[in-house]
Amino acid sequence: MNQKQMEYFMEVYRIGNIQGAADNLYVSRQGVSKMLRGLEEELGHLLFERSPHGLIPTDYANALLPHVGKLLDEYRSIESMNTLAAQSRHVVTVYALDHVFSYLGANFFADFHKIYPHTVLSTVDTTDDAALEGLQTGRCNFAIVTAPIDGAQFQWAKLFFSKYCARLHKYHPLASAERLRYEDLDGQTIVSKGRGYRCFRHNIDKYILLQGFHVDIIAETADENLIYELMSRYKAINIGYDYAANINPHPDIVMKELGTADDIGQDVCLVWDKTITMTNASKKFMEFMLSWLPANGIGISKKKREF
Repeated sequence: MNQKQMEYFMEVYRIGNIQGAADNLYVSRQGVSKMLRGLEEELGHLLFERSPHGLIPTDYANALLPHVGKLLDEYRSIESMNTLAAQSRHVVTVYALDHVFSYLGANFFADFHKIYPHTVLSTVDTTDDAALEGLQTGRCNFAIVTAPIDGAQFQWAKLFFSKYCARLHKYHPLASAERLRYEDLDGQTIVSKGRGYRCFRHNIDKYILLQGFHVDIIAETADENLIYELMSRYKAINIGYDYAANINPHPDIVMKELGTADDIGQDVCLVWDKTITMTNASKKFMEFMLSWLPANGIGISKKKREF
């Protein structure tokens, strides 16, 4: 069974009609029928039974379906890796937490391009979990996520420390406080990025729920326009990282440090897969980033560490 046969089988199974599957695959009806007969002969089993309502999968086809789906996923992963490998000499792909590169600013990209004009820096805003998954599956060269990092597969370098903070409308009853304690959030309406982000999970689990405080989560979103509207109209308090809160200041929104200690927050780290040989382009990017940040006033530890 080859990849094309599997794709044809999946489409016929999904549509339940040879002509419909052929239309979606941009091939002839005869081509699909021939491929299907050949696959049945190869496997030695009937895959579909004809009825007035279309094709009905046999028990064998139903049992075969999940295995074909997994194989096609593997093919797509390999194709993705091959695409990245083919371009890796000239492209560095970074999956990063939302707003990290907005925090670094356009000068970061311009300075990198000035030094390495033939290398493209491709960035994707995402969650911690999705960034690390992209690194594991070869869809990116680096991930920028929060600590802790699994040292079994990854190496990492600390970029900067970001404190937890709270943002709220200037007319919110808590807006006059110098800083917010977690007990101040008890009974409040909260909006944050969501449980796909470690910041949200860490804040909610460790400092709120496990302490016996109760909050009303009105939404989980990274959409800044929606967050602003919820803060303005519904007295929601946004909890997150101070690096992101400083990117788009608004005259009606105030930012408060969250917690009673200055070390309540997380390290933001540059992460790479230590089981894969780093490309020259990736080495150049890492060296550039680890020197550019301190040169531009952003706290960084040059020492690469492992957990």
